[in-house]
Amino acid sequence: MGEACLNEFSGAAGTFPDLSSASPRKSHFAWYVLKIRTGGERTAVAALRNRGFVPYCPTQKKSRRYSDRIKVVDEAVFPGYLFCEFDAQRKLPIISSPGVEYILGAAGGPIAVPEEELINIRRMVDAGASAVPSLLRGQRVRVTGGPLEGVEGTLVRNDTGNSLVVSIELLNQGACLHIDESNICPVEPCQ
Repeated sequence: MGEACLNEFSGAAGTFPDLSSASPRKSHFAWYVLKIRTGGERTAVAALRNRGFVPYCPTQKKSRRYSDRIKVVDEAVFPGYLFCEFDAQRKLPIISSPGVEYILGAAGGPIAVPEEELINIRRMVDAGASAVPSLLRGQRVRVTGGPLEGVEGTLVRNDTGNSLVVSIELLNQGACLHIDESNICPVEPCQ
């Protein structure tokens, strides 16, 4: 992929308009989440910009290991999703854009994302945060660090804050232990 595409995509995070209360906004449209073909974020951002929309695809620098080198690349924080500001009554140009699959919402139509949430996401991404999958009670998880790395179990939340209880079935019984949430991930998307 050419350098122009990379610059177009990496600049996507920087084109996010200033939503602080100090600067007056000209647009009165709401922000929505678009489901994008995973890996097609660059294409969707470019297509939406060409149609006059303001997409926001937060990116972060990631190291990618290749057979002969390690390269730092810009990667979408939320692969397969991006934010876009538009009039929900005129969504045809959005959903007909290359790479866009659909607009997230409910049966009643698209659901807007509050600007406060976008401001918080942008601030966190700018500070180096990355997306983490939500962990739910009863979900199968895998330990990713420490002496129990690779052990799978069922997640059970306790009341002590950040620690978790993972139930691992041994001999048709449970063995429970407290483990930090940063050392586990869901079994399915765990990498």
